[in-house]
Amino acid sequence: MDTDRWEDARRIEAWAGEVRVNLIRLAAIIAFYGHHLLNAYVFHRDDESIAGPFHTAVTALIVAWTGSVLALHYCLSRRWVPPALKFVAVGWDILMTTALLIILASVAHEPKSWLAVLYLLVIATAPLRLSLPLIWLATLGSMAAYLAYLGYLKYGLQLPDEARLSRPNQVIFELALGAAGIIAGQMVRQARRLTEGYPITVAEPDR
Repeated sequence: MDTDRWEDARRIEAWAGEVRVNLIRLAAIIAFYGHHLLNAYVFHRDDESIAGPFHTAVTALIVAWTGSVLALHYCLSRRWVPPALKFVAVGWDILMTTALLIILASVAHEPKSWLAVLYLLVIATAPLRLSLPLIWLATLGSMAAYLAYLGYLKYGLQLPDEARLSRPNQVIFELALGAAGIIAGQMVRQARRLTEGYPITVAEPDR
């Protein structure tokens, strides 16, 4: 019975969590692209490195990312939520984040961008779906994607060591991703314990 209660609650809250994450995703895309447009057409409109190929690449990525938001909204609004949907959504977020970092490094020549913290946001939103396998995907996928990005900087762009983050900083960021995943997993486990109840009853203190 307790397991049934968890499955019922998880199914409802996972759908609600996916809706919230999609709204957060849309808000983040609007904020990021709005900031980019201000830089391209207001603050740095004479800077060809922003208004040229970089602007085209970022716009294409934003269109692809926004398209996924609209497709996900279509599915969620009709309560069509197959088990693979959340995994596809997280995988797409990781892919888009990695593509954005590659664009910044190869087109805008910013290999030390702070936008790598978007991987942490992918992990932070995973517990809202109440799925441990999804958290594993978000965590391990983000760690692997960041390693692939670092490999692209070193072997693809062949950047010297001084143009990239130092090795200790890279290791610290990878450890931070792993720690974020562990904490996210504990959040889901705690939610399950609260839903299923505890096998013991805590007595109230004497008054």
